Amino acid sequence: MSRRWESGLLFILGLVGAFFMLDSGVLALTQPAAGSPVEYRDVPLIGSRNLIWLSAQVHLIWGGFVLGVPVFAWICEIIGVTSKDEKYIKLSREFTNLLTAAFEMTAMLGAIFLFLLMVLYPKVVNFIAAIFWPTFYVYVGLFAVTTTTLYLYWSGFETMKRHKGLHLFLGFLLNLFAVAIMVVPNAWATFQASPVVLAEGMSAWEKAWTAMSNPTWIPVNVHRFIANIVLGGFICGAYAGIRYLGAKTQEEREHYDWMGYIGNFVGIFGLLPLPFAGYWLMREIYMYNQQMGITLMGGFLSWLFILQAVLIGALFLGANYYFWLGLAYRTEGGVRYRKAILGILVVLLTCFGIWLTPHSLVATIQEARAMGGAHHPILGVFGVMSAKMTVVNIMILFTFISFIMYWRAGKQETVAWAKAAKAFIVFLFVVAILGVITLGVWGYFVPAIVRINKFSVWQVLLVLFVLVTITPLVGAMLRSAKLTSRMTWGKMPVRAQYALVVNAVTVVLTMTLMGYARSASRGPWHVYGVLEDTSPYAYSPALGHAGAFMSLSTFLVCGLAVFLFWAMHRTVRYPAFSTQYFFIAPFVLWVFSLPEKALDRLQTISRREKAVLAESLPVRQVSEQPNRFPKAVAIACGFLIVFTYISYSVPQKVSLPPKKQEFDPSQIKTQAEIVKAGQMIFFGKGQCALCHTLEASESARAPNLQGVGAKLTREFIYESLTQPQAFIYMDYSASPPRPFPAKMPVINKPPVGLSEPELLAVIAFLQSLGGDVTVQPEEVKAFMPATAERGILHGN
Repeated sequence: MSRRWESGLLFILGLVGAFFMLDSGVLALTQPAAGSPVEYRDVPLIGSRNLIWLSAQVHLIWGGFVLGVPVFAWICEIIGVTSKDEKYIKLSREFTNLLTAAFEMTAMLGAIFLFLLMVLYPKVVNFIAAIFWPTFYVYVGLFAVTTTTLYLYWSGFETMKRHKGLHLFLGFLLNLFAVAIMVVPNAWATFQASPVVLAEGMSAWEKAWTAMSNPTWIPVNVHRFIANIVLGGFICGAYAGIRYLGAKTQEEREHYDWMGYIGNFVGIFGLLPLPFAGYWLMREIYMYNQQMGITLMGGFLSWLFILQAVLIGALFLGANYYFWLGLAYRTEGGVRYRKAILGILVVLLTCFGIWLTPHSLVATIQEARAMGGAHHPILGVFGVMSAKMTVVNIMILFTFISFIMYWRAGKQETVAWAKAAKAFIVFLFVVAILGVITLGVWGYFVPAIVRINKFSVWQVLLVLFVLVTITPLVGAMLRSAKLTSRMTWGKMPVRAQYALVVNAVTVVLTMTLMGYARSASRGPWHVYGVLEDTSPYAYSPALGHAGAFMSLSTFLVCGLAVFLFWAMHRTVRYPAFSTQYFFIAPFVLWVFSLPEKALDRLQTISRREKAVLAESLPVRQVSEQPNRFPKAVAIACGFLIVFTYISYSVPQKVSLPPKKQEFDPSQIKTQAEIVKAGQMIFFGKGQCALCHTLEASESARAPNLQGVGAKLTREFIYESLTQPQAFIYMDYSASPPRPFPAKMPVINKPPVGLSEPELLAVIAFLQSLGGDVTVQPEEVKAFMPATAERGILHGN
């Protein structure tokens, strides 16, 4: 067996074995321990939550990179095989080289994160493992299959040169397994934000599948899949930018210039539909729990989305800027695009300014009185969601126009229908822009539910229609186009490479921001409404503190990326020992190569030998360039510092957990107090609001309880709570009518386990929804187990 295959086998067995051991450790933690179990452990100085925060963010972002790169590595190979263009295959191979090293880094970071979670938060691990433990074996199996497929795909660039179809099929399998390995842990995370009630008597696999199929699982999977492609594209673009700055030959500059273009192209093409996936996710969160949606968009976290606007706006501007530099430096006659670029820039900056406008301004009492409230009489119009959704869609459309301009540069359409097609494209853009603006303005005059459920959806569909219609139409026009000027590679200015680096930093920073948003939206809950956070860190920190940790997480991610890229660059001379073995190996090889390099320096070569050597090399040397890598690092760090400063400049508010309200039946004096206690149990311990709503909802998972007190008798409510399967409600809004997706648990048995007085309070609350409350304080205070059924069913 060759050294390549021996080392590859050891690599696979080592990674899979490590995950099996970690998986066994998780399952061991789920076993009941003697005595009082430890729920939390703290770390002095740093704090357990901060350590988990950093390790989780760094691991998840590296995981996103690893899952995003295979998509366009495979697509590049498909293009290379079908067009017989070797540069695409070379690019696919280089992407895969990045992937193999990053895969090991991600596995190591995941092991560290899991270890810290097991040690510091055993309460959370025990709870999640008790529900999802069957999926752990699925995850380990997927990890083993993905690792094996990745190694076969990487090595197949050499061993399967005569079997391109088989190699492409391996690439397809690699992407399929990568998606599967993403969706399984996504279920664990989304269950924390949108848990569903798990009925008693479910089998282990049924319970795990029910928990996986929570309302936000599919939207998060779609959102993360697109975000991973964006992340992978921009990081590969940054890698190309760094290599471009250090290129020694013109061939290297041309190759990495082209690679940077491909990376930016993939990133921007994924960025265009990403806001739509984010909107879908936010809509599902709002439909699942309006309070959580309000917290995100209009409550404690509303200023966080102003910070998000800063990052997304900067990303749109940075990606467009790189496109515009490409028009100016890569194409002949790029000056003719100057007016169009200026117009697009004005539109993007205007939309960016509107997106940055907060709904509520930070003002003194005197300023608020002068404005007539917290909202500015003019700027306040731009702070509402209707305006923000409008400008986001406009930015997407004009960024798409930049992309179309770059795509068509230097080409002349030759098809007979080109003139009609171009007129149709202009018509579509005009209709879409006017339609988005019209719906945005109209949104000010309709109820919020109409604006969210209809107008915003129509805006999204309109823009998506433009994207999916114009893209293939332009592709068909350019398929047989005549080249009027050649694309010249290797002439992009240094600032274009800095733009690639800043774009990558911005994407990573945005992903850390969204991680904080998902966590903070749960408030003082590990699992929303089910498992309470009782640790000393059961609060959401202010945005300044959060912004500093976002910047620190981004710095760590980028620092590890720089180390990985440096290590890979050092192994170019050692093809027999490539980065897929262990990413630390290149560093070891470099250390061992230092004595050899010292000897090389001591040897002298005559001038004649140097001249002969230079003449024999068919390589176009470029003039020696200064080391610009420190400047690129300084620009990236400066961007993080500015973001941290902005995060400390917005209103700072710590979201503390609400004071606990204990239900003490002996303190009940009036029916109003019973109803209030029932409402507290309904939204708290009873977990009723996880499925039921008190108003109409398009994504209802259980019957709407609006006006239930006037519709149902006390006896029927009691039966529905204690014997939920006695009568099955149907969802008549569907065609044909079908049962609701949520399965009602027995409310007075585990896992909910309400006591009889608590059950009475919930009945009183439900009766108050449109009916008369018949539960009396005496029943709650003097409730006796022997008279339970008679007291509940027949009380006055």
